[in-house]
Amino acid sequence: MSRKLGNIRDVIHDYIYYTIPEKDGEVTERDLIDSEWVQRLRQVFQLQSAWLIYPNAIHMRFQHSLGVMQMAGDMAWQLYPMFKKAFPGAEIPAERNYVEELFRLAGLFHDIGHGPFGHLLDEVYTYPNYKKTHEDISSAVIIKELGDRIKNIKRSPHGSFKKEISPEQITKFIKMPDNFKNYSLWEQVFAKIMLGIYSADAMDFLLRDQYFCGTSEFGKINYRNLLDSTIITKNGLTLKKSAMPAFRTFLQTRFNMFRHVYLYEKNELYDLAFGKLIPEVLKEMRLGNPMKNLSRFKSITDFALHTTVPSWSNSKGKKGRLGRQWRNLLLRRQMPYFKAMEIENFFHNVGEVSQMVSKEIMESELRKKFKDYSDVKIMILRNDVRLQQQFMEFENVSDLKDNDNVKALSLLDDMTGKFCARDGNNYIKDIPLKYEVVRVYLPDEYKQQVEEYKKGAPEQAELFSEHLGVGNESDLRDDITSM
Repeated sequence: MSRKLGNIRDVIHDYIYYTIPEKDGEVTERDLIDSEWVQRLRQVFQLQSAWLIYPNAIHMRFQHSLGVMQMAGDMAWQLYPMFKKAFPGAEIPAERNYVEELFRLAGLFHDIGHGPFGHLLDEVYTYPNYKKTHEDISSAVIIKELGDRIKNIKRSPHGSFKKEISPEQITKFIKMPDNFKNYSLWEQVFAKIMLGIYSADAMDFLLRDQYFCGTSEFGKINYRNLLDSTIITKNGLTLKKSAMPAFRTFLQTRFNMFRHVYLYEKNELYDLAFGKLIPEVLKEMRLGNPMKNLSRFKSITDFALHTTVPSWSNSKGKKGRLGRQWRNLLLRRQMPYFKAMEIENFFHNVGEVSQMVSKEIMESELRKKFKDYSDVKIMILRNDVRLQQQFMEFENVSDLKDNDNVKALSLLDDMTGKFCARDGNNYIKDIPLKYEVVRVYLPDEYKQQVEEYKKGAPEQAELFSEHLGVGNESDLRDDITSM
């Protein structure tokens, strides 16, 4: 390790280490961590509105980014000599410390373009208006705002290097590529450090979110076993078979976190409510296109919205209305919607996946069923739990280069030294490939009517079924799931 390192106590990693100057004028990781762009992540919640449901889920994207920095660097450092051995003569930067630092910075900056409410902001504002996401903003910040400082970094925790870090290369590891056409072989294999099935990003957010939500019953992720058992072979990124129990538990824990935390109905209710207000609020704040006004975007955080918008409550007109609605959500927990219906679907094989109804058709049919209800909200959420062929094998380097999947792995029996993709895929075949939850939310004014219907009150049942065109909720569920 480098002689001079700073450290930060952390609930997941015990200590997170970072480089600090060894001489006057040296640019190090401390300069990047102390930049306004990284520090603003102290004011962006990791789990959007989940802290309003799970009181301890008040962790920020700042801590997560530091954790990913450390894990990504550790993985890159570990895998570097393995790549050179597996693919002798293949292109890879000559300095191991450089590759370590490249991935540490990818980890540190991968969420730097997130604004308030994280992914919800993408869904209701950034993408609908400007066809951009937080990943596009992250890339712009890395290149335009932090590029000069990045280029002056010449040391990782393990020591110095000579090659100049390219901000553009960092961005290749923070956004899921459509394909690997513009990636060299080493970039393709190492991209899984940040984008793979158990990436540094996924490992840290699952460990951190579990800790702060208090959901230990969902499964314990043995990340040390997974990392120590990850190698590079002729098939690319490879897991040792002895770590399959840890991998299986990882998949199950990830699935449980999505089902019961990230896609939890109460989270969704807050997202619906705040999501309806956010576009109007940001218009009042004159944010515009974040890509064209990064300096303005930098000041827009969860803390900024949760303090500024309620202060409008006594204003007149639109601003006052937005302030009061925001305050009622934040302080009085007054929800404008309630869940009227929910359908969960689990898809365990390719045949079942091929029968999935498109979101567009399902939403269209549901809107017909609920056509007499104003402002109905239909949410169709899907999670890719794993790949059908999670473990793959390739005939040669060309086959690997052309047919690899960023979420796939190879599996090596560390007792026999033979690859065993089929065994691995059979071992996890009972875990769903995909999970889907369909919910219909109605304005609160219909709540009593729906509750009476569900209790079986004849007059309400007749009214409700008349609107829906079915006799009861069970019939409706069967109708929708059989489309």
